[in-house]
Amino acid sequence: MDNIDITQVTGYAPEDRYLATRYCQGERNVYDFELPLDVIPQIFTIPDPERPTLGNRRVNPDHAKGFARYVREHEDWVAPALLMRAPDIFTFDSKNILAGVSFGILGIPRSSRRDIRIIDGQHRILGFYYAVEDIARELDETRAKKTQADRDSQPELAFFWAKKLEELERQRRRLSTEHLGVQVLVETDQQRFEQMFFDVADNALGISGAVKVRFDSRKVMHRTLDAVMKHQLLKERVDLEQDRISGSNPNLLGARHVIDIVRSVNIGISGRVSRRQETELQEGVLVQRTLEFFDAIVEAFPDLAEMADGNLSGEDLRKRSVLGSSSMLRVLAGVYRELAEKGYSGDEITDLFRDMAPFMSAPIAASSPLLKLRSQVFTAGASAPTARAQDLRNLTDEIVSWIDPEDRPDWLQTK
Repeated sequence: MDNIDITQVTGYAPEDRYLATRYCQGERNVYDFELPLDVIPQIFTIPDPERPTLGNRRVNPDHAKGFARYVREHEDWVAPALLMRAPDIFTFDSKNILAGVSFGILGIPRSSRRDIRIIDGQHRILGFYYAVEDIARELDETRAKKTQADRDSQPELAFFWAKKLEELERQRRRLSTEHLGVQVLVETDQQRFEQMFFDVADNALGISGAVKVRFDSRKVMHRTLDAVMKHQLLKERVDLEQDRISGSNPNLLGARHVIDIVRSVNIGISGRVSRRQETELQEGVLVQRTLEFFDAIVEAFPDLAEMADGNLSGEDLRKRSVLGSSSMLRVLAGVYRELAEKGYSGDEITDLFRDMAPFMSAPIAASSPLLKLRSQVFTAGASAPTARAQDLRNLTDEIVSWIDPEDRPDWLQTK
């Protein structure tokens, strides 16, 4: 024992110690420090999807798993600090104070870790837990597969699993060397804690769908936005901030609606981009088909041609045509896609749209043939179809059937 430096034995220490700062916020002491990602689920209680944390909302496991995938797959990941609260269980050694901020060493008693509760960060904590557990499980499975490949004298397969092991080990190292900030507010009063949770949620400015599609360049659909917005119909008529386009808003669509149309014309009205498609879809192809769709509707519908020429605003279009509805434009995009997939030419699809043009007036009159549709998605006095997903799907299918002259309603017969 004389040759053993027992100060290096840390497993029996009564507390964990971190470099930290302490300052005052809202009459409370606040401690700021950083933790390695794989340590976070060791220090803090893992949120239970089946039992909401007192004073917090129920955690969504799918959202947490999505965050885990995000951190593992994207080395340039980013996330805000965890916001926690706790009674005054800490020790803090400090000799340096500058402008009200103390710099020192924070001690967190190991026996009191579970006294630290979450204000904001449930899904991040659960996500880091999933990431650590998934990597451990995948490492175990991959080692077994490599061992079997070596045993079966399959060098190519063994090489494949060896590369997989390297990637998993690299992810594990990242979780142990990359950090996330933690802010702990000292508060013992349950009522004040619940008020803190409300204040954080109430003062947070949510991000609109329009802003998401502008800045989330990881998704292939989102990357088409700038190119599609150059079409004559959309130029300077896309709201880059708002999701709801109505009233006096002069724009035709919001940025999110543009991406919805790109998706509908390329994937289908009910289409969702899978993870595999995310890597396989080509931006240029998506943009080209979308621009062809916009060309078709500008040629087919006089109101949209007038808008493309700069003689009609989005506000005025919404007053007189269902084409001012983003839902209706999505349906037309879905129709274009379905008919193109069936082998119909752009001219044939445009002709169908042209035949529909006289019946697009809004508000919908009691005598409008749109009220007779099987899909029953229009009501008298409305300026758009109902926007439920199944309603849009039904309307798309009904219009697609009209390409066959025998299936066209009497009121839509070509003159």
